[in-house]
Amino acid sequence: MVIKLLPSQIPMFWEAIKRAAISADEVNKENWGVYLNELLHSLLNDRSQCFVRLNEEKRLLALMITRLSVDKITNEKGLSLQVLYSWKHVEDKEWQDDYNFIKEFTKHEKCKYIFFESRNPRLWKLAESVGFRENLRKFVLSLEV
Repeated sequence: MVIKLLPSQIPMFWEAIKRAAISADEVNKENWGVYLNELLHSLLNDRSQCFVRLNEEKRLLALMITRLSVDKITNEKGLSLQVLYSWKHVEDKEWQDDYNFIKEFTKHEKCKYIFFESRNPRLWKLAESVGFRENLRKFVLSLEV
């Protein structure tokens, strides 16, 4: 079962949210403080949304954080899947159910599209299986200062 956490429920799940977000977004340890402060602020103000998948015993199985945004050029509303994290292997059926849930949420919010960034090839394949397509590639060159 997937549920959307209310901002008042975020503190109860904060330890799990931190672990999932740092891992999924691959945040460097020296940036954890700033990253987590911004994330917490965003979740408590409902600018970001947190969804959790629980089993029948109400045990946390997976977590997803989304952000609503508006394209500055087209003025179209979109939903960014910022964090997708699971504490166990996700079967294709569960992924499809989660995708259907988030798709309905996205429609309810009157968004035109869903997007995400990931370095995880398994996630790429899952996304393609439900209709996502690659839109761009991001290249980074680190410079020593």
